[in-house]
Amino acid sequence: MEACKTVSTCTPEVNQGTHVFDILGYSKHRGMGNDADSCIRSGIFTVGGYDWTIRFYPDGYDERYKDYIAVYLELLSKSAKVRASCDLRLVDQCTGFSSSVHKTGPRMFSSDDSTKFAPQTCDFKRRSEIENSAYLRDDRLTIECILTVIKKPHVTETKPFPKIDMPPSDMAEHVGTLIRLLLVAADR
Repeated sequence: MEACKTVSTCTPEVNQGTHVFDILGYSKHRGMGNDADSCIRSGIFTVGGYDWTIRFYPDGYDERYKDYIAVYLELLSKSAKVRASCDLRLVDQCTGFSSSVHKTGPRMFSSDDSTKFAPQTCDFKRRSEIENSAYLRDDRLTIECILTVIKKPHVTETKPFPKIDMPPSDMAEHVGTLIRLLLVAADR
């Protein structure tokens, strides 16, 4: 009796997008304060059918983190629950390459509570590390956000497992015959 073997495949449906937020005149934005309303928002961008923005707090998110800049990705779409991951990066103004500062792995974002923000920390980058680095040149700071929205997985229909035919047991004999024929043809 032959055993029955079947296969199906699960693949995630993902949408990925990158948003670049250029902050010109970085030094002129300092001194805005460090409360929840003292931020600069990027333009709204859409990834995976959902609206997002980047929040930048040049003086930190609150008094405890005044020596840091705060950067957050925010889900804006109303009453939305989205599974996503993001990589918030700073761009080296000399090379144009970006470096990851904070990665958020796949998780649920809900626009109805504080999970609409990533990261869930206020200490994005110490201000002294930015102001004395290649990330800030000509009073310009560039934030890059690579966002991946993960939708429901797609599962294929069940199919019979592909059968691999085994070569005949006298294959070595056939290969030997083929080599002899090739040698005879080469001698002509």
